[in-house]
Amino acid sequence: MGRISLLSIAATAMCLCMFSVASTHAFVSPPVGVVTSHCSRHPCRLLQQPQRPQRPQRPQRQQRPLAAVTEEQLLAQVDKAEEAWAKALESRKEANALSDRAEEGAEAAAEIAMEAEAAMREGSISLEKIAKADQATNSNLDAGSVLSRAMQAAEEADRLELIAEEALAKSEEMLEQHLVDFPDSSLAY
Repeated sequence: MGRISLLSIAATAMCLCMFSVASTHAFVSPPVGVVTSHCSRHPCRLLQQPQRPQRPQRPQRQQRPLAAVTEEQLLAQVDKAEEAWAKALESRKEANALSDRAEEGAEAAAEIAMEAEAAMREGSISLEKIAKADQATNSNLDAGSVLSRAMQAAEEADRLELIAEEALAKSEEMLEQHLVDFPDSSLAY
């Protein structure tokens, strides 16, 4: 008598048309209700014995730091967050100042351009009129340059604000952990 392995028995199931279907999976029977295409007449659903229930997974534990968060560590993180916010504020002020300068430069360039255009329409072209048009062009370029620097400063301010928000969130997280580690801490009140 040939040896029949339990694995080969477990890997065989019956379909609705009572045709024996071997699983394509090596050691596991196909799940109940799987549609197979062994039969050219119609797709079949596998009928199986219900498998033993799986053990419920444990809920994941929150990872706690290996060391307790001390008051000194917490205060250092708060200082770091405050420094990050101060840098972000300075960067934002710089971006706003550059933006204001760019706006003023654009308005001045527009006035100079209107004067140059009006001068060009009057009579013949002269060196004075060409110099006025050149001044309008340079003013426009200067305003564009300041605007570009203002946009870069605004992007830097956004980046620094993001870093500051992350530092603040980390300090809040550390405060919560500190209060768990040291419930009688002076920071609890």
